[in-house]
Amino acid sequence: MTLSPANDVGDPLDDGLGDLSTTRSDVIYDSSGDPLLDRSFDRYARLVQHALGVPVALVSLVETERQWFPGAVGLPEPWATCRETPLSHSFCQHVVATREPLVVTDARQDSRVADNLAIEDLGVIAYAGHPLTDHSGTIIGSLCAIGHEPREWTDHELDVLRDLADACSTELAQRGMRLVAAEEARRSRELSQRSQVLLSLSQALAETQTTGDIAAALSQVTTERLGSIRAGVWLRSPARALSSDRSLTGATSGQDLFADAGETLDFVEAPSHEWQAAREYSSMPLNENNPIGACLVAGRPTYYPSRAQQTARFPHVRTSAQIGEARAFLPLATRSQVYGVLVLLWEDVREIPDDERITIEALAAYTSQALQRALLFQDRMDALVTLQSALMPRLPRPENLTLAARYLPAATLDQIGGDWFDAVVMPSGRTALMIGDVIGHDISAAAKMGQVRSMLRAFALAVPETPSESVRRLDLALADLEMETMASLVYAQILEDTPAAASGHTLQWTSAGHPPPLLVGADGSITWLESDSPDALVGVAPDLERSDLQAEIPGGGTVLLYTDGLVERRDEPLETGLDRLGRSARAHHHLDVEDFVDAVLADLVHRRLDDDVAMLAVRFS
Repeated sequence: MTLSPANDVGDPLDDGLGDLSTTRSDVIYDSSGDPLLDRSFDRYARLVQHALGVPVALVSLVETERQWFPGAVGLPEPWATCRETPLSHSFCQHVVATREPLVVTDARQDSRVADNLAIEDLGVIAYAGHPLTDHSGTIIGSLCAIGHEPREWTDHELDVLRDLADACSTELAQRGMRLVAAEEARRSRELSQRSQVLLSLSQALAETQTTGDIAAALSQVTTERLGSIRAGVWLRSPARALSSDRSLTGATSGQDLFADAGETLDFVEAPSHEWQAAREYSSMPLNENNPIGACLVAGRPTYYPSRAQQTARFPHVRTSAQIGEARAFLPLATRSQVYGVLVLLWEDVREIPDDERITIEALAAYTSQALQRALLFQDRMDALVTLQSALMPRLPRPENLTLAARYLPAATLDQIGGDWFDAVVMPSGRTALMIGDVIGHDISAAAKMGQVRSMLRAFALAVPETPSESVRRLDLALADLEMETMASLVYAQILEDTPAAASGHTLQWTSAGHPPPLLVGADGSITWLESDSPDALVGVAPDLERSDLQAEIPGGGTVLLYTDGLVERRDEPLETGLDRLGRSARAHHHLDVEDFVDAVLADLVHRRLDDDVAMLAVRFS
């Protein structure tokens, strides 16, 4: 296609130059935004100069406030060195604005460019420019030929200029596609890294149940994946969520939102935490006068590249104990609840880039969800422990006997409920001892445990009968009440009216599928009080005949009743746990009964419990 000169068209600056803000091409910029002055574009300028016989030829790219020349030949100084001019000196802007070639025979006589400062400063008289496009098809500049004298451009010259411009556009497009591919690869790497961080955090948080667990998981993941030196959580104290009708987004004033007098943000201690400054600032007022409180009041993340910038904002906050430089403060909140603030520190001064901020803020969202779960867990655990404690009886103080009992809930929320103990003095003067484990580990099991315990206690107080008779009565009652439950238990009575009572005591008991009682002599000897054929669980066969066992207990001896949570472990046979209990009891037999049960618990329970544990010990004097 031949380009026709046109010297009398209207001013294109009124028809499209407003779009120049969108014409900057990144195809010859590096990642920092600086132009890449690749001399290959000088080649196109030289080809134009030689083919058209002009003193000046340019590869010109037009931006909002300037044009610059990745390719140039024949420019006078200082333009040859700086390779750019303001738009007041640009003919090429007309090519971009009109999206058409521009051909000028004599600029001094052409109304479109007659007032352009390039005429006087650069000696531009004759001009021919063809559009250059990038990989997206956007016109970003022109390949132009410039003469210092008036010139009639021939069709052949304009065709050559068009062909060279098309070749130059092809190279610009190829570069653009390479940069697009590189940018996509960079974004892919960033997304992969972000996914790795969030996956690691998700996996770590999946194992957490308490706020301390969450703080420890955060510290590990952010140190390993984000390079931070410290990560900490400050929660509203008492740890409570902001109600949905007072959410951050609906508040007119953050300071008014947290107007409760004396409310604070308290540091969550994690195991093996070494953040001394966090301990010194373990309780921060929930207001705008400190960086932690101000973050929550504002309801948005706050980033400081250095400690000095934080100090400039909060000069009254002492910094002598603080460590690190760059720091980030992020609210921990769900859609309608606000819990606290996440704080991250880095060793060096650094601006935290946008892509890393996206990761950090996603991490804060994950943490908020984990906190919501942990606080709900804590509320439910507190309620369950309160229920369990309410169901645990006060031990009697019979003459010549000393009783001690312990109950430990399981570490996981769904593993609490079924274990119990009881002791009563019967109207006959006998002391009745009971311990049991209702099948199941939930609130329902806890409720059934309360019913089973209450019924057996009632039978002990109301009906003078042997342990086996009372347990059979319990079995029949459960069937009559249509209670679908099963339980193991030991029910024992200390007899006061036997020949052995003069020199010791007699223990009579029945076992419904429960671990055997342990007799610990005053000399440390141990004896398992077990039957060759133990009876079935309660709830299996209501009309089953049950048997009683009997043993003489020497003075100073201790009988220990316990539930299976004390001895059973998933990765070992029951006999191993019983052997461990026997060794511990022998080692601590000399202690008074309260210290004895504590010492045995310390020996056997030194990790997170998979099951509740109940213990009842009686020392015979």
